[in-house]
Amino acid sequence: MNVQEEILEKIKKYQKIIIHRHQRPDPDAIGSQMGLAEILKVSFPTKEIFMVGKKIPGFAWIGEMDEIDNEVFDDALVIVTDTANAPRIDDRRFDQGDMLIKIDHHPNDEPYGDIMLVKTEAS
Repeated sequence: MNVQEEILEKIKKYQKIIIHRHQRPDPDAIGSQMGLAEILKVSFPTKEIFMVGKKIPGFAWIGEMDEIDNEVFDDALVIVTDTANAPRIDDRRFDQGDMLIKIDHHPNDEPYGDIMLVKTEAS
């Protein structure tokens, strides 16, 4: 099984999915987070999908962040997009879920997470 299939299996397994991105986001951080959330919402309409991080007024037109309680992380799959190292992850609760997946295009200088999909050739 390749890493993409492994990630899909985890997405199918979990009812709650929480998506993070990096602090002080730019359009690719917000876009990858929101884009993944929308794909998952359409593909799995019965799942609970949340996007977390500080609200950025200039990017509100792309989508809004969710405010969730700590308990939501219980038994949740956490996916972090577009963030090379753990200290830059927005919303420090990223490690409170049941499983952590890193999806990124930066050099993998700091591996983190249970599963990593890092493609430096992707824009």
